[in-house]
Formats: sequence, structure tokens, C-alpha cells
Amino acid sequence: MHVWHGFKAALRKRRQARNEKILVREPIVVPQSAAATQPDHYLTCVAIAKNEGAYLDEWIQFHLLVGISHFYIYDNGSTDQSLSVLRAYEKAGIVTVVPWRPFSVWANTQNMAYAHAVSNFGAGSRWMAFFDLDEFMFPVHAASLTELLQAREQQQAICVTGVNFGTSGHAVRPEGLVTENYRQAVPMDLQREHPKLLNVKSIVQPAQIRSIESVHWFNLKGTNKIGVNEDGDPLPRFPREDPLKLKADTVRFNHYYTRSREEFSAKVNGSNARGPQLPADAEQRWAMFRQIEEFSVPDDSIQRFVPDLKDRLSAWQKEMASA
Repeated sequence: MHVWHGFKAALRKRRQARNEKILVREPIVVPQSAAATQPDHYLTCVAIAKNEGAYLDEWIQFHLLVGISHFYIYDNGSTDQSLSVLRAYEKAGIVTVVPWRPFSVWANTQNMAYAHAVSNFGAGSRWMAFFDLDEFMFPVHAASLTELLQAREQQQAICVTGVNFGTSGHAVRPEGLVTENYRQAVPMDLQREHPKLLNVKSIVQPAQIRSIESVHWFNLKGTNKIGVNEDGDPLPRFPREDPLKLKADTVRFNHYYTRSREEFSAKVNGSNARGPQLPADAEQRWAMFRQIEEFSVPDDSIQRFVPDLKDRLSAWQKEMASA
């Protein structure tokens, strides 16, 4: 009898896990709406954050510098200084903070946040960019993302390729800016040879989104493609299947995948906005860590923005001190 009850319990757990996996993979359909004729913003950003308070000022000021005018930050239950930092930007009209604590251990909380943002805020933006707090998106040659997008308004979505940065020799978190401290990255040719290192994030016209099932790209109206690369070439549903189309010559994001070794270890041992961290997840992330460290070479592509970024940060700090 004991064995029978044990068998039934195991079977019930398997069914539950199967049903939860099916639920998680189901695309989230967003309300369909026409593009606003005069949206409040040309380019906004949606991000989910948890305990990123030490990095928020640099990340927000950098992306203001390259043309993003408003941020929708979904706070995933931060316990550090994140909310106090964000409230100052919210007061200035730069940030909208949405409380977004985990509500299911199996649900992809980040997908749901993106669906909420598109459904509730999408009409106020011509373009929305979706990326994380350890990612810095910028044009390689143009003055701003705005300038780059204005030449691509006929596209539904631009899929931006990421370049992975390692520790640059930092065992613990150094003082100063992320963009200055971490200057060793994997070249694109090596990322193409090791496709697991390849990834994209999307800048999308929200009125063109049909549904959401990935944090990297969106299901678009009237097509099975997920968008185009920087050259305007359509990308397949799974971009890694055509690595030669993934380029970072015109627009890119720096993915500070590790930051310092100490910070990376803490991140791997915790949880994130996509759901629980399983042992297999940790093993995969450490494998990526080792590859990034092995293949990294100097990369200063972002450095042209750093002087102006420092000026913006200094001006913001003075404004906060006098408030």
C-alpha cells in the first residue's frame, strides 16, 4: 500500500510539472491596438530588476545619453537601495516603477512583465526596447539609438546582438563604472563559433506585437519572423540557427555577463526573474563563464560615451544633493 501511494504521488507530481511547463510555454497574447499617431515617447525601455541598486544610476544615465527617454522598471522584490534610487527618477518623470514580486515559482515572471508593459504602456511609445540591467545598448557609429531607429521605421522590430564581457580580472567588485571597469569581451567571430554565446534583445514597435513567449524576441503581426538584424535582413525564429546574420557592427549591447567573479557567483547561487535556479542552470552558466573568460580580448567600443556619461552622473548627483 505504501508503495502504491508513493507511485501515485510521483505520478501526480509529474503531471503537475508537465502541466506547468505547458502553461509557461504558452505565448502571452497582448491586446491588439493601432499605433498612436503622436505617442508620448519615441523610444522607451522595459526592464525587470532585483537588487541592482548599485548600478541603476549608471545604467539609466547611460541610456538617457543614447536616446531612451523613459523607463518602465518592474521591481522584482528588491531588498537593497533600488527603490530609493528609482523613486528619485520617478519623481523626475524619467521612470515608472511597477512592483512585480514573484507570484509563481514556475512562471516566467519576466515574460509576464513584458506583456504587462506592452498592454499598459505600449501605446505611449513609438519604439520599446527590452533588455536587462547588466546590458548596455548603444549605436556603434550613430550619435544615438534614436538616430539609428529613425532610419528603420519601416521595420517592426530590430534584433540587437549582444557582446559578452567577462571579469576583466576583477575577483571582487571594483570601485567606479561598469562601463570603465569591464573592457574584455568575446569577439563576434568567436561567439558565432560558439552559438550558445550568441543572443539578441529586441527594439520593437509595440503596436506590431502579437504575443510574447521569449524575453529575447516577440511574435509579430503578419509574419513568422521575429524581426530584422542591423542590416535589415529577416531573422529566423531561433536566431542562433543563422549565426552569420547576427552582427554587432552598427548597433549592439554590451552584456556584462559576469561583472566580478564574486558578483557572478552570488547571482548564480540566487534566483532570477525567470523562475527558480536549478542545478543544471548553474552548471550551464559556469560553463559560459569559463568560455567568456577564455575568449575575451580588449573591447573599448563603448568608451566614446564615457566622458559624457560621467558628466551626466555628476550633474544628477548635484541635483539630488540640492533637492
